[in-house]
Amino acid sequence: MTAETHPDPFQDALGHGLQRAVQVASCAVTAAQVYLYQQRAQATAAAERDERTRRALAAQARAERDAARAGWAPALSPEWLDQADLYQAATAWGAAMPYADRSVPWYEPAAATAMRKCEERLRDLHPHAMARYDRLREDGMAPADAMREAAPLFARPPRSHTAFYTPRPELRAGTGNKPAWAATAPAPIPGELSGLALTQAQERRGLQIITALQARARAEHRAPLGEAEQRTVLETITNLPADIIDRVVGPGNGPTRGTSNTTAAANTVGARPDPAARPWQHDFPVPIQDVVADASTQASESPVVAKTRAQRKSRGRHRR
Repeated sequence: MTAETHPDPFQDALGHGLQRAVQVASCAVTAAQVYLYQQRAQATAAAERDERTRRALAAQARAERDAARAGWAPALSPEWLDQADLYQAATAWGAAMPYADRSVPWYEPAAATAMRKCEERLRDLHPHAMARYDRLREDGMAPADAMREAAPLFARPPRSHTAFYTPRPELRAGTGNKPAWAATAPAPIPGELSGLALTQAQERRGLQIITALQARARAEHRAPLGEAEQRTVLETITNLPADIIDRVVGPGNGPTRGTSNTTAAANTVGARPDPAARPWQHDFPVPIQDVVADASTQASESPVVAKTRAQRKSRGRHRR
């Protein structure tokens, strides 16, 4: 059993449209080539001094004119024009165009009449493309060039469609209530946080990091981290947005005037998060707390003490 095939009207329409455009463009190109050939033949005949050769060239020109007349002569008949399709009218126009120029010696008045009647028939068959042709002719373009320029429009519908005007109700001021026709918000993806929940989770993560670092600093009897140090740590070990870091970092998380270290440490230790919820401690070969602690210790030491410690470390390496 063979599958049935049905014609596609859209493909058929597109194919016919392209075929029309190619046919019109071919007629325009052929007419332009014949016009140029006639110019060269006329120049050759005028420059020829041999009388016999000139008579031969003139006879050839008459034969070519008679052959072209057979192409555009039917356009002089009203009955033929009423039945002519797009390709027939374009073919007759292309045959008459080289002989319709009043400024050339091979001008034929009948060809000019046939060319004009073919253009009228083309306007009836495809007014949209011919409107482009007429505008180009008014701008001073040659007939063959204007027809070749308008040829792609023959692939489109002959008459452009203008939709009827439909009045629309004016928009009223919004009240903030969701209209009945509004689309509902998409359901959240499982495992993905919404905007507000994501922001709150990021803030909690940043506070947990700062709280753990401050608690470690107090346990080791070091000064609490300042705002600049807190910001540096969060920007280094996390990918928190800048606005979240601005809300997390604050005077309340750093050194506080008028508050004893014992009270601050007690409050912070009580809010210390679960170690399992602190993945930043495993981001580096050395925990970030140790890096910050060493940096703070080295910053608080005098140059003499730092130099002495460095010498001791160097001696210990040599002994090993």
